Amino acid sequence: MADTLIPAEEPEAPTNRPPAMHRLREWLQRRYVRHILIITVVVGFLLLPLGWLMLAAMNQSGGPASSIMEDIQQTILVFTIVSIPITSFVFAVLLYSLFGWKGKSGEEPPNNDNPAIRTNAVAVITWTAASSILAGFLVVWGLIELADITADSYGTQSITGQPRADNALVVNVTGQQWVWTFEYPQYDKVATDVLYLPKDRPVLFNVTSVDVIHNFWAVELGIKIDANPGAITQTGATPNKEGIFNVRCAELCGLHHAYMETEIRVMPQENFENFMRENGGGQTR
Repeated sequence: MADTLIPAEEPEAPTNRPPAMHRLREWLQRRYVRHILIITVVVGFLLLPLGWLMLAAMNQSGGPASSIMEDIQQTILVFTIVSIPITSFVFAVLLYSLFGWKGKSGEEPPNNDNPAIRTNAVAVITWTAASSILAGFLVVWGLIELADITADSYGTQSITGQPRADNALVVNVTGQQWVWTFEYPQYDKVATDVLYLPKDRPVLFNVTSVDVIHNFWAVELGIKIDANPGAITQTGATPNKEGIFNVRCAELCGLHHAYMETEIRVMPQENFENFMRENGGGQTR
């Protein structure tokens, strides 16, 4: 009787590569991974107040005095908070590298338990997606805020399209080593070395220099623009808070650059008009 032929069994699928999720769970169960994640959370909570501490430092001189500066401070706060998770993770890896992974002595080589992240599809996709979402959020937020700030400072308009409302105030700003001069052409060209502004009235600044490049930085108004010799740059803002604020030069301009500063005094419109009349500036337009 002829031997019965038994069909050969199909070879089993290779089992040397576990599923991606299994590899991810195995990686998360590693001792050093758990420790790094714990350190990340702890460092993140410690860094969380950093955003508000930065705002507190910026507000030492009186806080934002225009919508432009309010937008700038909000952007700084959001960017600081959003960057905390990545910063915390980097610090956690650094700390664990310094104190967690220590050299081993003995004849036996150390176990090679490094996770193969680059071949783990779940880890790669998760990291790429999270990074893309974070970067996309920062880009979109930044573009929107930049558009708002630019519109508020009249930066998107040509000189012929700058605000011409009856209540718009024009101030000619001149920088020179090492003082600022402010001229008010609508008030018989009254000139001062302190910037006087009315509250809640749009202001257009025509900025120039008579010697070297300076930078007109009205700190609490959120205005910062170059003062170039032989040229005029335009910017603007609407002060929304009364008080005394700061003007500084933000471009290295010589020996006494650090002392090229003065005050902004924002006051009610009626007080501003009285001040101009007292200094010989009857309103001309």
